[in-house]
Amino acid sequence: MADNHIGPIKDSYSVMKEICGGVYAGLSLIFPQIPAYVASRQAECLLAACKASQEKLRAASISLESQRACTLKLGLPWIEWASLEEDPSLRDLWANLLANELNPNKPEPRTAFISIIKDLSPLDAQLLNKVYKDARRATTKAPFMPYAPTPLVMFFDTRVLAKTSDAEDFDVRVSIQNLKRCSLIDDLPVMQKIEPREAKQIGGATTGSRVFFQHTALVPPDPNKFRLTELGCLFLDSCVADAGQAS
Repeated sequence: MADNHIGPIKDSYSVMKEICGGVYAGLSLIFPQIPAYVASRQAECLLAACKASQEKLRAASISLESQRACTLKLGLPWIEWASLEEDPSLRDLWANLLANELNPNKPEPRTAFISIIKDLSPLDAQLLNKVYKDARRATTKAPFMPYAPTPLVMFFDTRVLAKTSDAEDFDVRVSIQNLKRCSLIDDLPVMQKIEPREAKQIGGATTGSRVFFQHTALVPPDPNKFRLTELGCLFLDSCVADAGQAS
């Protein structure tokens, strides 16, 4: 069983040689332990992510026989990038993505989530977990329902996230900008405020009619607040929610 997990990364040395060319080959001549070290670290990361994924499925009472087959389109890039992840919070996202891909009771995750996770930082993952927990508490249905309209109109405050995390306010804002770049969250929409003006009489004194004119003003969104996008809701359901938390 272990060989099946390690197999995809046994040839990491040859892959690195193709990617990095002579630089990696030269370093390998000077430091012959590098190829084995890289392969070992990748194997540890990949095995840890696979183990975490299976633990989530077992907790959800999803037997090995009932698990859905993983598509090559998602499985192969998952192996590549999960084997490079050493941070526990980001590794948990990879584990959730695979577990929810194998869970027959949940919709198949989008392959675009691969490129999103690999672009996230540990702080990004921490903030997403906080948003997910707040969304679950605020929705009337438990657990979090990504297909219900409620989460899409929820507002989150950057200042509140900064206070509840251990990061600096600047770092939180950088993470918020990255999550917006990934289209997981978005600014609040521009609001229209309509103010009636006084009525004016049109026409003669006897035949004229009174018309009420309205003035429309655009109210800019609060820069400290944001909302989940539809894609963000699906990402939370596929990569932040555990396999046992049904859609």
